[in-house]
Amino acid sequence: MRRRRLLNWLGGLGLAAVLLGLGVGGFVWWKFFERGPEPVWADDRARFQHGSIGSELLAGIPYPIFWVLPRVFPDLIEKHATAGYGPDKAGHGGYGAFGLAWEPGGVLPVGLALERRGFDRVTMNCALCHTTRYRLAADETARFAVGGPSHTLDLQALLRFLFEASHDRRFTAARMMPEIALQFRLDWIDWALYAAVLIPKTRTALRFAEREMGWMAAKPAWGPGRDDAFNLPKFLLTRADWDDSVGNTDFPALWRLGERAGGLFHAAGEADSLEAVVATSAFGIASPPGRDFRARNRWLAAYTASLEPPAFPLPIDAALAGAGAGLFGEHCATCHAVGGARTGTAIPIDEVGTDGERLLSWTDHDARRMNRITGVLRVGAEMNGAQGGYVAKPLAGLWLLGPYLHNGSVPTLRDLLAPPAERSVVFFRGHDVIDGDDIGFVSSGPEAERFGFRFDTREKGNGNGGHTYGTHLTEPEKDALIAYLKTL
Repeated sequence: MRRRRLLNWLGGLGLAAVLLGLGVGGFVWWKFFERGPEPVWADDRARFQHGSIGSELLAGIPYPIFWVLPRVFPDLIEKHATAGYGPDKAGHGGYGAFGLAWEPGGVLPVGLALERRGFDRVTMNCALCHTTRYRLAADETARFAVGGPSHTLDLQALLRFLFEASHDRRFTAARMMPEIALQFRLDWIDWALYAAVLIPKTRTALRFAEREMGWMAAKPAWGPGRDDAFNLPKFLLTRADWDDSVGNTDFPALWRLGERAGGLFHAAGEADSLEAVVATSAFGIASPPGRDFRARNRWLAAYTASLEPPAFPLPIDAALAGAGAGLFGEHCATCHAVGGARTGTAIPIDEVGTDGERLLSWTDHDARRMNRITGVLRVGAEMNGAQGGYVAKPLAGLWLLGPYLHNGSVPTLRDLLAPPAERSVVFFRGHDVIDGDDIGFVSSGPEAERFGFRFDTREKGNGNGGHTYGTHLTEPEKDALIAYLKTL
């Protein structure tokens, strides 16, 4: 009898433990992992700008924490948003100081997604680096070109702000919870979770990310509109040993990517299909492989295949542009027209003569390491190794692609048509006012110097030499060619 009572007691205790475990597991699922409802997008543009790419669990920052960071650390915003800039750069305030494209009425800047996985999490998507903010005049409201390069975004400065904040004594529940309470209504359970779990875990995650990105410290600053395109996946994903290569590269435009089918992709030809570009880019920003991963990538590839750039918004001299069309056909079309004999191929570095540092950051060995990883995870992408040159691309939306060359070292098309010795050695990039005459963005003068990042072409990886095609043309011929290039 005593033994039976003991067994019954133990059985009841086991059942209670199971029920308790199920309850705890259900609570953890509900508060940390349960997926919120699928958003309904007004159109494909809205989905591209703010749709999730599935990286919430691996790279999401709790929305209330993300929201209050500029309020808690305004001094760090100013410190990192102004490093290398003119004296008025931080005047935008908050995350706007880092050059993000923030449309009026937007809950978040373009390129940030808000997704519920237990709690609301903020993650980046493709639009963060691929939305151009521009103005036609200094007193005009900003316009936005979806799919264009985010030439104002200083991604590295934003990361450095987040990293330093994680070491600051103010990154605590005692300091941050009152700020969160001013903006968000939390019940006592959420209050406890943020104070005891989410704030400390976010701080720890940012510190971990900082260690992973430590290789940036010994290299030249990216500046606005750029990142170290292939050192990022090389060091973070393939776990390669840090080296001194500098692969700083302008964010590319995503317009009419379908026109590049059959040719090479990326600045130096590291991929040979749009699908590979999309898959590896999504994987690189913590989107886990799986069914949703493949479906999202198919949608992104289809969207960018036919995405159109905005037309040049200022008057164009039709007769001059007509003359320029002939010059383009004679001097440029072989490499930059759809169907050109060399369009989509890598022009050897010995011929094109532009800065070669970018080519040193990705080798055949790096491609093999990456392909082993993506193969095991079934990412569905094969990367190419070194191609020995830079890819000649078909031109689309050229008037919004400044500064020019792969590293953004030439401020305008007029400069690009000048002999390298006559190109600007130092200019200011990141200003958003269009240079409607020389084509590019205003890069000199008081306004550019006040708000722009000082770009020195003498720094490693910033060379502005090479690409001497068209430099022999007369000034009237250059005027005509530039008039035509406005139409592309």
